[in-house]
Amino acid sequence: MHAERSDGSLSLHHPGHGTSLDVEPESRELVSIALAGFAQASTLEAFLAEQPDFPEQLFDVLVRACFLVAEGEAAFLEHGLLRPTPTPLGPAWSWADLPEQAQAGCWITIGVPVDLAAAGQGGARHGPAELRKVVNGPLLSGEGDVLDHELGRLYRAPELAVADLGDVDPDGGRMDHVGARLVKVLREALGYGLRPLVLGGDHGITHYVLHTLIERGERFGIIHFDAHHDMGPSTTVSHANVFSEALESECVASIVQIGLRVLERVSPYATRSACAKRTIVTARQAREGHAQRVLESLPRDIPYYLTFDIDCVDAAIARETGTPAYGGLSVELATDLVDLIARSFELVGADFVEISGTQTQPNAAALIAASLLQRVLLGASTFEPLTSDIYTFPR
Repeated sequence: MHAERSDGSLSLHHPGHGTSLDVEPESRELVSIALAGFAQASTLEAFLAEQPDFPEQLFDVLVRACFLVAEGEAAFLEHGLLRPTPTPLGPAWSWADLPEQAQAGCWITIGVPVDLAAAGQGGARHGPAELRKVVNGPLLSGEGDVLDHELGRLYRAPELAVADLGDVDPDGGRMDHVGARLVKVLREALGYGLRPLVLGGDHGITHYVLHTLIERGERFGIIHFDAHHDMGPSTTVSHANVFSEALESECVASIVQIGLRVLERVSPYATRSACAKRTIVTARQAREGHAQRVLESLPRDIPYYLTFDIDCVDAAIARETGTPAYGGLSVELATDLVDLIARSFELVGADFVEISGTQTQPNAAALIAASLLQRVLLGASTFEPLTSDIYTFPR
């Protein structure tokens, strides 16, 4: 879609992709040449042979804005890239805002409303919307001090650096296409130094986040909260084999799994081997204080990725999830552990997954995950002990 302005500028919008680009008058003719030149698949070399003076910087802008796409991307971009959300976590950014708005270290929220890779009861496609509904909006974008009564802290006018890109478009019904869209968004965000805060969706989406981090070639660790180990033998992406690639990668220095507790039958065809990079803390051990000790022993010279499956929390409390398991972490213990991680480690990203929708309110799983998510965002903020002072308004 083209919208012409009286000053000669041009606004491009692709409703399928949800991307826009404003073109200044002096670049308008060049942009038209580029769009016409790639109406059929072609190489950059062939195009530049015909247009030797075309600025490659402008070509890069058109590619970044998804008005020119690699031929291999055409299939998964056909159904879209991003959709805006009515309840963003912090300011709502569009794809076109990234070059100007992105600041290194800022959290960028990306929803992935799919449960295509899930077994069990499903329903995790509702997770991003359920989570966003119950996050404390004034905490993210308001002014003034923040009182933390539970942990006895006073944060002096903290500024939580978080914005929201909306949801990866789930259309098309193919997990590989949704995953490819997510990877494209993550590459762009990570390229600007942003930290992805991914809202699931089923746990299969974590595979694509870890894949994107691994391809950057930098070492990192993984801290994984879950009732299940998610290291199944399947060769297709599912919520039960999230960490297969990560275990094999030299980029992943360690993986700590907290909250495991379910019974599982192992196939007689499976082989058993030692895994030095993996540490397990069962739910029972976590309740006995072992998780804190393991976390405190981890090296601090690498960043970590935090992935939190809500079924790690006791299903008697967090009911709205696809594969509930009783006897997990309490809300208080989960809060303490996530708070410790957020304050002690450099996080390269985080996700909260497997929150299902519900016909009744409140959605306990979403409320718990939202509280933990807020702890992650507050992790870098300084605080002082909370006192008995009260706040009064001038008369």
